[in-house]
Amino acid sequence: MKKLALISCILAVTACDSSKPAADKSADAAKAKTEASDKDGEKAADKVAAVAEPEKAEDGEANGCIYAEGEKDAAHAEAEEGCPHGEQADGEGTLAAKTDGHFGDPFSTTTDPVPLAKAIEAESKDGILVSGEVEAVCQKKGCWMVVKDGDVSARILMKDHGFNVPMDSRGKKVQVEGTLTSRTFNEDQVKHLEKDGGGDPDKVSGERTEHVLTASGVLIQS
Repeated sequence: MKKLALISCILAVTACDSSKPAADKSADAAKAKTEASDKDGEKAADKVAAVAEPEKAEDGEANGCIYAEGEKDAAHAEAEEGCPHGEQADGEGTLAAKTDGHFGDPFSTTTDPVPLAKAIEAESKDGILVSGEVEAVCQKKGCWMVVKDGDVSARILMKDHGFNVPMDSRGKKVQVEGTLTSRTFNEDQVKHLEKDGGGDPDKVSGERTEHVLTASGVLIQS
C-alpha cells in the first residue's frame, strides 16, 4: 500500500509539473498574437495617415503661387498646397479654344488693339485691348504668359484662373483684353515663376516688380 501511495504521489507531481509548460506556451502564444495584432494595427494606422495627409509642397511653394485671392477660382483655392499645376502633354488650355485661337471670354471692345508699350506708357487700366508677341508661357499648365512689345513686357494672368493657353505659343502674335496694373512678386513667387517657365529657380533671387495684365480673353494668332 505504501509503495502504491508513493507511486501515486510521484505521478501526481509529474502531472503537475508537466502542466506548467503547456500553460506557459499558451500564455506566450496569446502574448505573441497580441503583439502581432498591435503591429498590424500600427501598420494600418500608418497607411491611413499616409493617404489622409497630402504630399508636402516643396519649400517656398505654399507662398510661391502667383494667383492671389481674387485671381483664382474656388477649385484652385481648395487644391493642394502651393500652385496646383497639372502636367499637360498636349499643351492645350483648360478651356478649348475656338477655331480662331481665342481663349477665355470674347473681347468686349470693338476698337483696334493698342501696342502694349503704348498702353503702358499711357497708363491705361480697365478694359484695354493690347497687342504684342508671346515671349514666355508657363510650361506646367499654360496659366500665364509674358507678352513683349519692343523692350517692354507684361505678365499675363488669366482672370479667376479660369483658362489656360497652349504652352507652345512662344513667338506668336497675340491680343489680350483685360486690366493693366503693376505688381511686386516676392522671392518665392519669383522662383516659382522661373521654375514654371522652365528655368532654374536657384539662379534668381529677391523681389521683382512687373507690369501685369489680368486677362479676360486672349487671341493667339497663328
